Amino acid sequence: MSKQEIDSDGFQIVSSKRSAKNKQTKVPYTASHFIKEENEINVEKSYQRVLSAVKDLEGSQYYNDVFKAVSTVLNERNISEIVCFGLGHVGECNISRYQLAFLLCLKDSFKPLKVLVHDPIFYVGECELLKRLGLSIIEENNEGSYVICDESITLVYLPHCPKQLTNNFLWTNWDIRLENCILLCNSFASLLVNHPSRMLIEMVPYIYKLSEYLDEIILENSFQYRDIFNDTSVHYIKEGKLSKVDSNFWNKSDKPKYNNTEEFITTQMVEKLNI
Repeated sequence: MSKQEIDSDGFQIVSSKRSAKNKQTKVPYTASHFIKEENEINVEKSYQRVLSAVKDLEGSQYYNDVFKAVSTVLNERNISEIVCFGLGHVGECNISRYQLAFLLCLKDSFKPLKVLVHDPIFYVGECELLKRLGLSIIEENNEGSYVICDESITLVYLPHCPKQLTNNFLWTNWDIRLENCILLCNSFASLLVNHPSRMLIEMVPYIYKLSEYLDEIILENSFQYRDIFNDTSVHYIKEGKLSKVDSNFWNKSDKPKYNNTEEFITTQMVEKLNI
């Protein structure tokens, strides 16, 4: 990794390094293998389990570290909205339940005007649960193409989401407004180290291009369940850092398309289920 910094609050800050280790690539299934199910869940039982998970998290060292890191980046600014993609089956999966609890902790700590969530696999009962918890649901599968505010701060939470989803989000907001965005997601630094540059340039070019200008706060995976928040970092761009880039930097092509990937659920995949 590149030269490391320690900020005034003791956080480790890394800048992305564009070197890679050659690793064998897993051959993915085709999109046709995606099957959307609709299972019933016990909303009241799920609700109580989420509240219990919130209690576990809000007093944890892990959440304290996250709160401190995000607060440091904000520097007394306010978060106007939190957008979350890819929570998964919050009514069935323990990992998803804790990631939802984490989102609720962020909501309580930073008090944004709105908190929006989306996952194309949500059950009807899970949508009812999320609304009961005070969250707004993005109904359409926009594949991460959510437009953030021009001036106020948006916190985007992508819990172990596929890199294609993050790439789509960056493509949608590909201009100076990205300085007003805090990304809480899988480590970009790890992505750059563990994948060949040629693959990243071809598949997720907007992640690759922006990584040079991002600062990243690595979050120690100290939560009691180690498989929930592993490889998660806070990513942000220091104010004014993008103002000096060449105007050609903001050129972008049509919306990215991804072939032969099992991890990214596209609109076309969902539409096939309704034929």
